[in-house]
Amino acid sequence: MTDSKPFRGSQETAMTDSKDCILGDEIERIPRELRIIFGNLLLTRRLEERMEEFSIDVPLSKSERHMLVHLGVPRRMGRIAEDLNTQPSTVTAVADELERKGLLERARDPDDRRAWKLRLTDRGTAARRDLIETTVAKFREITGLDAKDMDDLAALMDRVTARILETGFPKGLTL
Repeated sequence: MTDSKPFRGSQETAMTDSKDCILGDEIERIPRELRIIFGNLLLTRRLEERMEEFSIDVPLSKSERHMLVHLGVPRRMGRIAEDLNTQPSTVTAVADELERKGLLERARDPDDRRAWKLRLTDRGTAARRDLIETTVAKFREITGLDAKDMDDLAALMDRVTARILETGFPKGLTL
């Protein structure tokens, strides 16, 4: 017997107390906002867990995967650090590894010769494309949402994202 209600713990727990859920209360009593937050947290953690399996011909750390995603166009290292709310030295260390792996290269910024821009190599562009395609596939697999639900969720999350970014990038979100 499986329990179709959200946020159930182990099947054994679900079967012994059908109103108990992983949030420690009857699911009907938990405000929808907390259910949304918790569901988003579970989704993020599961996706991160599954992305550990992603690999090309060289292993990539979580930070390296994040940087690849943020390099759809050449970007200044300082801007990446600012956008990801991290230290420039962290960006430098991750860039060093990606450069060593042949996935990115540094070039002088033509608008400011003192600054460096990071840009993906052809190999890095292919790795980024594969990473995004894999992430999309894992997301679909994990959520089980159909196309309409996915469109609805994307529209809602676009609104949430825009609202949050009106006040700037959240602190603590780092590589």
